[in-house]
Amino acid sequence: MEIENEITILNDWWKSGNISGELAKGYKRKVFVEFKRLFKSHREVLVLSGLRRVGKTTIIYQQIMDLLKEHKPRSIVYFTFDYITINLVELLDTYSKLTGIDWKHEKIFLFLDEIQKLKGWSSQVKVLFDAFPNLKIVVSGSASLQLEKDAMDNLAGRHFMLEIKPLSLVEFYELKYGKVIDRPELYRSEFVAETGSYIKRPFPAAVKWRDGDVYAYIRESVLSKIIRGDLPDTFREVNVALLERMIDVFYSNPGMIINVDEMAKNFSISKTTFEKHMFFLKFAKLIRTCANFRGSAISMSRKNKKVYPYDISLAFPFNPNVGIGTVTETKVASVINAKMYWRDGKDEVDFVSNQKGKVEGIEVKAANILTKSDMTGLHKFARKFGAKKFLIYNGKKGNLDRVTLLNFTDFLIAEKV
Repeated sequence: MEIENEITILNDWWKSGNISGELAKGYKRKVFVEFKRLFKSHREVLVLSGLRRVGKTTIIYQQIMDLLKEHKPRSIVYFTFDYITINLVELLDTYSKLTGIDWKHEKIFLFLDEIQKLKGWSSQVKVLFDAFPNLKIVVSGSASLQLEKDAMDNLAGRHFMLEIKPLSLVEFYELKYGKVIDRPELYRSEFVAETGSYIKRPFPAAVKWRDGDVYAYIRESVLSKIIRGDLPDTFREVNVALLERMIDVFYSNPGMIINVDEMAKNFSISKTTFEKHMFFLKFAKLIRTCANFRGSAISMSRKNKKVYPYDISLAFPFNPNVGIGTVTETKVASVINAKMYWRDGKDEVDFVSNQKGKVEGIEVKAANILTKSDMTGLHKFARKFGAKKFLIYNGKKGNLDRVTLLNFTDFLIAEKV
C-alpha cells in the first residue's frame, strides 16, 4: 500500500486533470527550449543531469503541464526515487493496477526523478526502451558522472544527455524581476548592477533572498542533502565527516593547487581514501578539478591539480569574504566547464581549452585596467603551444598586445545554458 499511496500522491493529475502552478512554475529556463525539442523530435531516452536545486524537477513538471493539454492525464507517470526505490516493471505494474491503463501497449510518458538511487537503473531502462516503443522515457539525477557513465554503458545510441546548470546571469535577472529579456545588450547596465547578487544566488528558489538565507539554503538543501544523503545512499565506505572536512578546505580556498600525497597526509588518511572521496565530490558536482596541461589530453599531469567549487556560490557559506579575483576566476571555470590550466615554473595561465586540436589560453583578472605584465603567462603559453590568447576582466572588450580582451559581465551575458 505504501508504494501505491506514494505513486498516487505524486501523480495528482490522474484525478484533477491538471498540475499545480507551484510545481510547474511559470518561468521557463532557456534550456527548456532544447529539452522540449529533444522530447518532441526523438524517441530516445532523455537524461537530465545537474546539481541539486537547479530546476531539473521543475522542467519535468513544466513538460507534464504541456502534455496535459494534449494527452490523457493518466498516460503521464512521474516517480521520484528520493524516498522509495522500486523496480521499474513493478512500478509500471502498480501504475496499471491504479489506473487501468495497459502500460505495455498504450502510449505512456514516464518521468523518473533522482534515478541514480535505483541500482541498475540504466539496464532496466534499456530493457523497457528496447521492448516497448510505446514508452517515452525521461530520467533525471543529481549525480551526473554516474548518470553519464551508466547511460554510456547501457544506453549507447538510445539516449540524449542534457545538463541543467545553475542559472545564467540573464535567467537570474528575468526570474528576479519577472521580465523576459530578448535583447540583453539593452539591459547591460542592469546586468552590471546585479552581477554581485547573481554570483551568490544562481538557484531559482533563492534569487530574491538575503545572503544569510541563501547560505543556509546552500548548506542544508544542497550540500547536506548530497553529502549526508545522496552519496552514502549511492556508495559504500563514504566517510561523511571526511567529505565535510574536504569541502571546508576546498570551498575556503577556491582554485587551490593540491598535491594528493600531501593532502592525504594532512587529513591523516591513505592516498587511496583521499582520491576515492575526491571522486565522490566530483561525482556529485560539488567540485571540479583542472589538470596541468602538457600539450595534449593524454599528457596532462595528474599531479598538482587545481580544485574549484562546482559553482562559486557554494563557497560563500564557508567564506563570505571570498576575494573578487577568486570569485571571477571560479565563475569563469564554471561557465567554460574548465578541465585544464597551465603552469611552468613561475608562469601560469588560469585555464586551457583544447577543442579539436585548437589550443586556447584563458587568463582571468578582476581588474578594470591591464598592464603588459598581466599577459606574460599568456604570451609564453602561446609561443610554446601555438595557442590563441584570451583575457577576461572588468574593462572594455578589444585587443591589447595581441590578446583578445573580454569583459566579464559581457562574458556572463553571452553564456549558453
